[in-house]
Amino acid sequence: MTVSDNSGRIKLGLERIINFFENILPTDPRAKLQVVHVAGTNGKGSVCALISEALTAAGYKAGTFNSPHFLRTNDAVRIQGAPIPTAEYAELRSWINALDAMAQAPMGPLSLFEQSTVAAIWWFAKNDVDLAVIEVGMGGLRDATNVFGTPEGRSSLGVGKSLVQCICPVDADHLGVIGNNIEEIAHEKAGIMRPGSWIVVASQDRIEAFHKIRQIAQRISPGRIVNVRRQPTYDLHVPKFAIKHSADDADLAARLNQPQLVLPSWASFNGTGRRCLRVKYPPSLEAHKSTLSSEHEPHTQNNSYTSTEHKHGESHAQIPSQPQAVAPQERRSTRSRSSSTSNGQSMTVELDLPLVLPGYYQAGNASVAFYALDALRTHYGFNKLTDAAIQVGFQNVRWPGRLSWLSFSRQAVADDKGTSTPVSQTSDHSLGGSSSGRSSIDESNALDSWILVDGAHNEPAAVELRKYVDTTLRRVNQQRYIHATRSRSFKDVPHIRWVIGFTQGKDMKAILSKLVFAGDSIWAVPFSQPDEMPWISCTDPKDIEKAVQGLECSEHVQVTTFGSLSDALDRLASEKSDSHLTVACGSLYLAANLYRELHIDPFQESMVLNDD
Repeated sequence: MTVSDNSGRIKLGLERIINFFENILPTDPRAKLQVVHVAGTNGKGSVCALISEALTAAGYKAGTFNSPHFLRTNDAVRIQGAPIPTAEYAELRSWINALDAMAQAPMGPLSLFEQSTVAAIWWFAKNDVDLAVIEVGMGGLRDATNVFGTPEGRSSLGVGKSLVQCICPVDADHLGVIGNNIEEIAHEKAGIMRPGSWIVVASQDRIEAFHKIRQIAQRISPGRIVNVRRQPTYDLHVPKFAIKHSADDADLAARLNQPQLVLPSWASFNGTGRRCLRVKYPPSLEAHKSTLSSEHEPHTQNNSYTSTEHKHGESHAQIPSQPQAVAPQERRSTRSRSSSTSNGQSMTVELDLPLVLPGYYQAGNASVAFYALDALRTHYGFNKLTDAAIQVGFQNVRWPGRLSWLSFSRQAVADDKGTSTPVSQTSDHSLGGSSSGRSSIDESNALDSWILVDGAHNEPAAVELRKYVDTTLRRVNQQRYIHATRSRSFKDVPHIRWVIGFTQGKDMKAILSKLVFAGDSIWAVPFSQPDEMPWISCTDPKDIEKAVQGLECSEHVQVTTFGSLSDALDRLASEKSDSHLTVACGSLYLAANLYRELHIDPFQESMVLNDD
């Protein structure tokens, strides 16, 4: 589907989209929506996925809008995890485009992203979602998604109700577009905050970003701030979480309770549900008051959520309950337990959350998602969000293209003309999620039967990807030692074959310096032009080769350039080798290309959306 756009550029600013909502559409769909709004540099999509899955598991109709789309433009707009049908989305976008063209607004036509934002909001309102989880496109303050009002419905800042805003880790990205330094970027992303709402702030690696975000939050919504600190994770043998649904929700229950996929043990160190995050929350207003007067850090005068460090090293955000808070027995599940003071008074409730999405950083994303969900149930009446529902949601979350394992087998089949056609036999084993009808993968599968794909496109993401890859390599070698498949030496670690593609404008040398070590090899590839994103251009593989030459280890890194990703996959199929782990990264658009090449569709349109 193509929709015309006069600019082909990123057009920040709210005047066009607000005018469209207020003066061009027959009714303003924002008035029917309650929203959780998510901004930041890294982790936004994961937080949205976790929140949406938990809401779905609790029995709510949750709408999700992500940016950018993954395979198709319609998969960015989903209800209960299912994208809006392709035909319906095309019709909706054509209608919006026609209205925009006829209006001839003095501030100009909507950008393509503004059109997609309007379409998502209209579809959510039409289908009466209980809550919409909205990911910011770029920045926040001037982003097209920043059109919602306060929890009390104050219209001066927008229409509809933005109940909770999450600020994920902020770093240097889109420099020169949304800001020229970290403080300016943090200011832009904090622009989604609303007075009277709850604001959940992730742990920030950049101290200047943290101070700017905290300063703005204290000014806008004092007393309603969650500062989430880094929290430890641990290995725990946990059963599969399950939740019962009524007969009317049979389709939903089947999706939520389907069996987990099994990966080779070397790939499952952080993604099978064995690794958990323990979070804590006060069970009552009285417990919170008592906690504030205890030995922990004093809370700020504005009574905001206060991160607390305990003697044994665990940290959590304390959430002050209000009179309308959900009763502890309604929030708690069998996997929760209370901790008490010396006099026996209950101080906090502990909850074990399965970390299904791979990567150490996902503990931080899970913390942000949990405290956003706890604010919803504690302060906004989402009483069905029990601990059990949150556990089931976190267990069943899926987020393709982010540290996803793809099984790979590409064989040549002769056609009638005597030529060879590559055929892919693949499955998406994204650790975060499951798919019916897929068989378990035996742990003895060879390294060359898998591709790890991740959309890492900036320095912080590259650091986390390399950390994950190094841990995987250590486990590969451990498994080889155990099964005596290789020489009994832990020094015999496979090298990495990086299949890399970048968008233009990225600091390739900085990213590559975090990823590539001596002995690795690089296959530089282009990616196809993503739909409705004319401002995106891929970097020429030859330019990637030049960037590698600036690395300290360049003399020990072999670089090969390809004219297409398909050519690289053909080469990969012909070079079956157990001595390399193949990792595709550098851009989410490259990750999407890989899914298309391997004929993997992580989003299904067939799910039935049951009306309440």
